[in-house]
Amino acid sequence: MTESEKNEVIESVTKQLTGDFKQDILFLQKQAEYYASQDQMEIANALAEFALSRMSQDQKDYLDKVLCIGDRRLDAVYGEANRLTKQNQTAKSLTLTKQIYTHITENFKETDTARFFSFHNLLESNLYYQLYHPTKNLMQAPFDLMLYLGLHAYNLVEVRRLEEAIPVLNEAIRYNPVCPDPRFELAEIYKLMGERQKLLETIKETLPICTSSYALSRCYTNMGYYCTEMKDYDSAVAFYFESMIFCNHPAVRGELQNVSQLMGKKIAPPTREEVLAAFAKYEIPNGAGEEVMHTVTSLSNQAVEKKNWKEAVFYLHVICDLTNDPAAQELLTRCESRLEEEKNNTNPET
Repeated sequence: MTESEKNEVIESVTKQLTGDFKQDILFLQKQAEYYASQDQMEIANALAEFALSRMSQDQKDYLDKVLCIGDRRLDAVYGEANRLTKQNQTAKSLTLTKQIYTHITENFKETDTARFFSFHNLLESNLYYQLYHPTKNLMQAPFDLMLYLGLHAYNLVEVRRLEEAIPVLNEAIRYNPVCPDPRFELAEIYKLMGERQKLLETIKETLPICTSSYALSRCYTNMGYYCTEMKDYDSAVAFYFESMIFCNHPAVRGELQNVSQLMGKKIAPPTREEVLAAFAKYEIPNGAGEEVMHTVTSLSNQAVEKKNWKEAVFYLHVICDLTNDPAAQELLTRCESRLEEEKNNTNPET
């Protein structure tokens, strides 16, 4: 990248600043992290230096307070806690995740005019606007707060403090309402607590934000569990078989065996009519939600029109995963070819 191109990138980033200190500093940090991840360290360093140059000492102190627990960055504390959890040292990890939870709830509060969020991509942010119609200013958090809070909830569940984990997961959802992961963890807690109605409510809240076949399959599996608990075995069979269409997980076959024993007979695969009847009975749409399909289709069309092949490939992968649509698969193949051509033109030596 030439000096002129580097300056153009920096200028395009700084033009997006709003004048709001908190929002601008967090935006510059995220941009610096992005360019660092692309191995464009000159731009990353320039943006970091630009951010520091705009800060008074009080503002630098504030930023240290937000980004750090003591003298350690929040992501470093999370990294250690995650390592301890994987090593089955839950008690030690819980001490750290409690600190993380307290830090997040104290320093990333929602105000009358703004709130922090931790979306992972443009699809999530657009889906959030489509479903929730926010009126407040949304500020990208410097860390994945949903993920960090999810680890604290996981540790609480591991030590059987189930009720304490619920508000933590609800906080995680606030920072990313369109990612199914914390809602899946809530569903597992309600299973353990025998809270059937709350389990059903959580499943229904999760379905409209599912952007993968795996997420849909997990919702249908949870519905199979719920129906089994309610002794509605025919519906349980329908949901379990439907879940295997989207993701053929071997554990589901074990659940079907259990239902077979409870029914006292061998289970036959349900007809399509029987499956759809089970969905209608519980007022659950079959397949991806309308808002998800509208959002991802719009984004893929925009990306193709702009010849942004990388984004187009991402969105078309989502569509194909959810629908197996042959036309979408054909378009995906063409976009993948264009993306490969673009990479080869950028790196002619390869």
